[in-house]
Amino acid sequence: MKLLSICDPTRYKNVPWGVPIFYQRLSLDPRVEFYHMPTSQVFAEQLPKVQVASAAGELTYEEFIALSDAAENWLDLANIDLVFCRTLKPFSSGYLDLLAAWEKFTRFVNRPSSKKEQIKPDFLLEVAKGYIPEGIVTAEWTEALEFFEQFQIIVAKQGNSCGGRGVFKIWYQNGAFLVDNFLRGTRTFAQFSEVMNYLQEGQVEPIQFFRYLHRTNAGDKRIVVVDGEIYGSYLRRSKSGHWINNFSCDGECTLADITDEEVEAIEHTAGHYQAMGLHTLGYDFLLDDDGTRLISEINAGNINGFIHLESLTGQPVMDRFISWLIDYAQRPSVKPIAQIV
Repeated sequence: MKLLSICDPTRYKNVPWGVPIFYQRLSLDPRVEFYHMPTSQVFAEQLPKVQVASAAGELTYEEFIALSDAAENWLDLANIDLVFCRTLKPFSSGYLDLLAAWEKFTRFVNRPSSKKEQIKPDFLLEVAKGYIPEGIVTAEWTEALEFFEQFQIIVAKQGNSCGGRGVFKIWYQNGAFLVDNFLRGTRTFAQFSEVMNYLQEGQVEPIQFFRYLHRTNAGDKRIVVVDGEIYGSYLRRSKSGHWINNFSCDGECTLADITDEEVEAIEHTAGHYQAMGLHTLGYDFLLDDDGTRLISEINAGNINGFIHLESLTGQPVMDRFISWLIDYAQRPSVKPIAQIV
């Protein structure tokens, strides 16, 4: 199988985990003819040909980082069996549109035209209704204020972000609105309209707002799902007790069981993603006040979790995933379903 992966290796400096190990495993797998394209090279393609670098044999972490500038070979997209986009959000303007144009020539693990729909802020509320906290999507500060007044503590989420970077906790204390983000710290605002302006900086889409779940210190459970099949689960928990549990903050992980309620939520929602050609999913569950876990996010596309599960279980999770990639590349093509029914 000829597999092309797209990413920016420089985003993984000092992080020799996840995608770097994914590259190392694929470069050694005799079943795979593995190629890499730097994310920036997507904007320089000359369809139906693209410029790539071969990644074969032993690949050190330093050699992985050096791939950021490597793209010396031209390949016809029709000769590539499968493309896996591993570019971290935020996506540059036009990036997904350019990749969507490739769909007439080759197959993707996660279809870019569908990814454009999935990252829209109202998508999760439509797909996972009944399995997520109360939430709204709005660009109007007055509507967001009404939602805040109903729940007193809320979370705001920007769409085109990852790793908890675009997630904000909002509450009111001592006559002011406080907004906390693990990268930016806590900011204070006199008016909610100022809060909204802060949240909308650099954003083109409306903002998601959800009821805050007070038991975040119980951890954020990640369940890895591929093509509707559950691979396993682990619990991420902040070492400092922060309300964000992502690894990009200070999260650490332990193996976790999966409840019947979580399986039900996955079975109810995963088919929507499969029908749209989105096959690698990372479900994040948080504990509600009554002890049940609700979906906080369904990440589609460039998800982490395979290496973590392999490390925690001792099972060949990556080999299982690579076998799925090979099998999927050989399946008959299916006409995409453009929207949720």
